[in-house]
Amino acid sequence: MAKKAEKVKDEEKKAAKKAEKAEKAAPKAEEPAAAAPAEKTEAAEAPKAEQSSVTAPVNPLERTVEVTVSQQALSAETEKRLKDYAKRARIDGFRRGHVPMNIVRGMYGQEAYGDALNQLVGQAVDKAVADGSYRLAGAPVVEPSKDMPTDGKSDLKFTARFEVLPEIEAPDFSAVSLKRYTCEVTDKEVTSTLDVMRKQRATYKEVDRASQKDDEVTVDFEGKIDGKVFEGGSAKDFSFLLGSGQMLPEFDQAVTGMSKGETKTFKLTFPEGYAKELSGKEAEFTVTVKKVSEPVLPALDDKFASEFGIKEGVDKLKKEVEENLKREVKSRLNARTKEGVFSALLDLAKFDLPQVMVEDEAKRITSEYRQNLASRGLDVSKIPFDPKNFTSQAQRRVRLGLIVSKLIADNKIQSTPEQVKAFAAEMASAYEKPEEVTDWYLKDENRYAELSAAVIENNLVDFVLGKSKTADEAIDFNTLMGRAA
Repeated sequence: MAKKAEKVKDEEKKAAKKAEKAEKAAPKAEEPAAAAPAEKTEAAEAPKAEQSSVTAPVNPLERTVEVTVSQQALSAETEKRLKDYAKRARIDGFRRGHVPMNIVRGMYGQEAYGDALNQLVGQAVDKAVADGSYRLAGAPVVEPSKDMPTDGKSDLKFTARFEVLPEIEAPDFSAVSLKRYTCEVTDKEVTSTLDVMRKQRATYKEVDRASQKDDEVTVDFEGKIDGKVFEGGSAKDFSFLLGSGQMLPEFDQAVTGMSKGETKTFKLTFPEGYAKELSGKEAEFTVTVKKVSEPVLPALDDKFASEFGIKEGVDKLKKEVEENLKREVKSRLNARTKEGVFSALLDLAKFDLPQVMVEDEAKRITSEYRQNLASRGLDVSKIPFDPKNFTSQAQRRVRLGLIVSKLIADNKIQSTPEQVKAFAAEMASAYEKPEEVTDWYLKDENRYAELSAAVIENNLVDFVLGKSKTADEAIDFNTLMGRAA
């Protein structure tokens, strides 16, 4: 059915989520923090490691470079900054630009020195990284060297530690077997979907017979554990649909086949993790059926079509249902095929991961998880979140991001304007005014970039499939859509 154009932001989020998979996650290096020599301020000392009998594993991606900052360059840069301060300083009793240097030095000397040192150390580290052709995976950690001079005259020495991106070998896809999933949308699937839509708008009429699947039953029930009624285990005039999954399977099965006025006692074991106080425990329920009502489905006619905003009649409704199904099936098939390709890439991606990237990604996942819970109304301020719990997921994301970036770069996989426009039009086709939505996507630089990244990802999937052994595999419609057969 046609969707409202104002819901387009939901589609934008989906596009952005797809685009994120194809982006490289390596953070940029930052300038190191400033340090000051002993005669100017407190001595900057390297952190002392605690004594331990456990030897930390060697990080194959960690690199160390030594850099030196000359006292002459440091003094010159400090003076340059002080002169700049002198031009801008506003001090009572002096005209702007005429403050004596000894006063400027006393007020801004420490700050000028720190900024100068920070700049020179950063430049020295950047040069060492460039000279070594290192590809940084994260910002360098800069510390004073162990033999840092403290006489205030000798050149200053620093050690920069950082991780580099791993060397990734191009995978050989010739022996990889992958599947292209297919699913045909026929009149049967359209009719089935229309039936689901009719059931969603069903009314219920009381009947004098045993209850069966899809009936609405109204019951009184009481549950006991160890002979005692437990909290939340009893209700009066409680209604639910049989076979809908609203109740635990054992409860649903026990009530199926009961008639009005009938009472039954049965046992039920709560599944592990159901609720802290009920998990894994056996309860005894007594249920009395008070009413059985069968569904009355609305007729599939023009009036029914009008309830979905289709004024042209039921034939138009059927056509829109068919188009929506084909669009949804295509999306799910692509997602399943893509999942198979990415799983294969992960199996082939045998390389060390930069820990800084894994840690950063784990923090991102933690933030996403927190925001998701908060959006559901939960008070996340009282919930502990440890990024280490998401390490495995973070490792998968980082590994996939690196191998995807490698393949895209090496094989010059790109998107064309025509592909991006077609992709935007396809996404917009679900809305009432697709032309307007397409323009909305394409005329914004950020949204265009997100669509382009998604297209590049799709092109990568096609590239891998083209290099691998592939076979078509048909999937049942209900299985693909997550429906019970």
